[in-house]
Amino acid sequence: MTVHSRRLGWILVWGLALVAGACAAGGGAADRTGRSLAKPERELAERLFVRLQEAHGAGNDRTALSLGHELLDRYQGFARLDEATLLAARSARRLHDPGEALKLTGEFLAAHPDAGGVPALLDLRAELLGAAGDAPRAAEALVLLHDRAPTAAVREDAGARLAATAAALPADALAALRAAHPDAGARPLLGYLWTGKLLAEHRDGEARDAVAALRGEAPSDAWTQKAEALLRDPEAAVLAERPLRPGPDGVDPQHVAVLCPLTGRHTVLGNAYYDGVRLARDEAGRRGWRQYTVTAHDTEGETIAAVLAARRLLAEQPPVALVGALLGAPTVAVALVAGEAGLPLVSPTTADPRLEDLGPWVFATGSDGGVEARLSARFAVEALGLDRVAVLHADDPAGLRLYELFATEAIERGGTLVAAESVAADAADAAEQVRRIVEARPSAVYVPLEPDRLLSFPALAQLAASGALVLGARSWDAPGTAGALGASLPRLAFPEAAVAGSAGWPQRFDELWDAAGRPPEATLVARAAFLGAMLLFDTLGESGATRPADLAAALTARLARVRDADWTTAELAAAMRTVVDGAIVPYPATGTGGRD
Repeated sequence: MTVHSRRLGWILVWGLALVAGACAAGGGAADRTGRSLAKPERELAERLFVRLQEAHGAGNDRTALSLGHELLDRYQGFARLDEATLLAARSARRLHDPGEALKLTGEFLAAHPDAGGVPALLDLRAELLGAAGDAPRAAEALVLLHDRAPTAAVREDAGARLAATAAALPADALAALRAAHPDAGARPLLGYLWTGKLLAEHRDGEARDAVAALRGEAPSDAWTQKAEALLRDPEAAVLAERPLRPGPDGVDPQHVAVLCPLTGRHTVLGNAYYDGVRLARDEAGRRGWRQYTVTAHDTEGETIAAVLAARRLLAEQPPVALVGALLGAPTVAVALVAGEAGLPLVSPTTADPRLEDLGPWVFATGSDGGVEARLSARFAVEALGLDRVAVLHADDPAGLRLYELFATEAIERGGTLVAAESVAADAADAAEQVRRIVEARPSAVYVPLEPDRLLSFPALAQLAASGALVLGARSWDAPGTAGALGASLPRLAFPEAAVAGSAGWPQRFDELWDAAGRPPEATLVARAAFLGAMLLFDTLGESGATRPADLAAALTARLARVRDADWTTAELAAAMRTVVDGAIVPYPATGTGGRD
């Protein structure tokens, strides 16, 4: 991301602050040190400043630099010296003289620490120092910028850049930076980064002391909580410490970034989402696929925050792929950013089947109901010989699509569609629809509704009593609802959740996941994230891809194999599950549609 594009969001705010400062100064009668300018001097300084603006805007950088020096040397009473210094320093940088730009910004900041233009000067200075490889001084400039930021967005940007810059600093340097700024607003963030470095350097005792100090300083701060989490999972700190290994496109082929709401009202689900991806990362490492680094980036559950998080990530620490962003609107926003950057986005939880229509870089691994519909139709008609089928679907575009796919597949395989009914989104029951379906005497009924909604319908008992096999959606393959489904429906079947991945992954998640203290929705989210991430990691390892474009091609081919699969009868049965005594088990296809 360029310097200009990163700062467009707050340059107007800074400009207004400068204008307000100039007006408050009485038209430039005195500078911030109190030295007054006579009217003729003030008018000449204003004319020189206008010429400086024009020269800089026209790219005449030598003239702009000369005019900047003239103003700084002779007109210390001029109220817009901060702007003049910034323009002169930018011209010096364009003249490939970063030393002069650093001198200009350093001298002005030392002489005028309270000037209105300080944030922009600190921003430029941090960038120049970072480009020069001077991470300690760049980090210090960012600490100061964090405190002087004119808006929350600038403060957030400064914090993100500080975290990236601090990656080049050892633990002792971070400790010194904290000590040098005892009142800095970024002190909790520095404490978190310091803790991570201590753990990465295997100084666990000092890390515990650092977290204890953080608890005393800022017990409720989010960075304190994250530092405590690092203590509980030192491996994460060590993995995060590993330097990135840029590939041909400037990305790390072992870095996968997760975007999800880590703060805000969706915090519980967002953290479960991230935990699911981390479980997949650990499992991939155990299986020897690759050792991956997974980083988390907070979307706050909001669209704009998701875009800003994705842009910062791609500018500072580009991964080989993204996983995100849990919620619908932020996922769409991140998908557009990923498409512009040419990075694959894996979305394990998006419900809208049109997400992949946004472009070839978007992969909805958890929501392709088309696979479920085709699989369920062929399972009923071919594997079990249940040729009279019916559908009860949601009255929305996604529900209509599933109905059409199921019915088409069933008819093409020799089945007969005897009834099709839709349920409105706000309907409390589906008694009439179920009655009409039962009267049509189907042998199998496809019901692609969420289990909680279906279980809330009083008419479910009528459907169960019909004796028809009830075919559900992939979301039914969840331990949290298995008992209720099995108790309500004596004959049911649904696709294994890993139908787009590999057999055994859902069971492995159940073995690894600790659901204690979490709501059922968190487990469902974590499960979907685990399966989507496993598919991503397995595809990375299987294909050997190190570039985003190669990974996108491999994901496209893999998902196409699943979605276009011509299953054998045995494969149809192996992909389906049912519930026995409250437990999810493989469906025993007997050719009669019964359960053994």
